[in-house]
Amino acid sequence: MNAEQAHRTAIVSGGSSGVGLAITRRLLDENYHVTVLGRDAARLDKMKSLMTDRSIDADQIHTCVCDATLRQPVDDAVAAHMAMFGRLDVLVNVVGRSDRGTIEGLDADHLKSLFDANVISALTCVQACLPSLKTSRGTIVNIGSLAGHVAPRFLGGYAIAKHALVGMTNQLRLECEPDGVHVGLVSPGPIHDPDRQTDNRYGVDESSGVPMQAARPGGGAKVKTLTAEQVATAVMRCITDREPEVILPGKTRYLMAIAALWPTLGKRILRSKTS
Repeated sequence: MNAEQAHRTAIVSGGSSGVGLAITRRLLDENYHVTVLGRDAARLDKMKSLMTDRSIDADQIHTCVCDATLRQPVDDAVAAHMAMFGRLDVLVNVVGRSDRGTIEGLDADHLKSLFDANVISALTCVQACLPSLKTSRGTIVNIGSLAGHVAPRFLGGYAIAKHALVGMTNQLRLECEPDGVHVGLVSPGPIHDPDRQTDNRYGVDESSGVPMQAARPGGGAKVKTLTAEQVATAVMRCITDREPEVILPGKTRYLMAIAALWPTLGKRILRSKTS
């Protein structure tokens, strides 16, 4: 790695646990200097301790307690990052929240909260970081979901919010291209997260018409679960190879193509693969 790469920096929103932690770890291993945004101070402290225990220089990582849906705290966090590291090359938006339920039973205020977590957080961080990213001709990577391309049953408002994130990312990519800023999207399927495995973390209740298997990762979709490290590798592909989108697992692209060309067949296959 050359001297210029040694001083590259990144901001990761939601980088203190799960997929975000894996992405943070990978960036640090690639010699990036990283600022991690999160709402839980204790979790951020634990993450930083884990990283420094792995021989990561404490000066290489900065944490900031910040609600990524609010512009002023994000502006302050970006200003602190620039004061500390002097440049910004990469923004990775990981903040998000899943859901379970039916559209019939979806509360509008609950859907707005899902939009805040999955869309507004990314929008706010992008707007705060773009001036610095234009200077470095850097990269934005948004963490989407397979649910942002296909809409299986019983994911409540999650698929709606992730479809919106895909649309925002695609528009942003075209808008940023003249300034040399690359915009990538990683759309993973179900991810195994040992820190968040509970019998029913979404409060699924069959009386509401949602089967209990929908409480499983991916809403019970018959797709092999991914590791957080696989998602982190995909993020690095977006950064280093300037890939516009990485879908995991890759074979699900066939389902998307079938659904686009033969909607009835696509619906039949999707129904067979989900709860």
